[in-house]
Amino acid sequence: PRVSAVFRTQARPSVLTFATVQFFLGLYGGYFGGAVGLMMLAAWSALGGGAIKSLNPTRMVMVTAANAVAVVVFILAGAIVWQECIPMTIGAVIGGWIGAHIGRRLPPSVVRVLTLAVAILTTVMFFSRAYL
Repeated sequence: PRVSAVFRTQARPSVLTFATVQFFLGLYGGYFGGAVGLMMLAAWSALGGGAIKSLNPTRMVMVTAANAVAVVVFILAGAIVWQECIPMTIGAVIGGWIGAHIGRRLPPSVVRVLTLAVAILTTVMFFSRAYL
């Protein structure tokens, strides 16, 4: 909230700013996918998009759109290992459904802390896999 307040007093982000940020988040999300939803929430909050809980539905639509485009590209490229993809997809749907129900019931401060904790943990895991 403090970063967002400072940013809003210094500049008024335009639709082009939001679109540019979202374009690059979509590219990242479609290819890597790791924590892109968290990045969207952080970017949109910093740009003055509102409370995290109110941004979640839009985030879900944008992450779904980026992933849908990526899926089509990967299918056309023949880059999908279906026997691993199907159970992962089932787990993702179940986890997303449960997470959405839990997230709606939590206070915004708890959602913010959990979001930061998951983002930090994801970053540490990706870094350690790549460099250690």
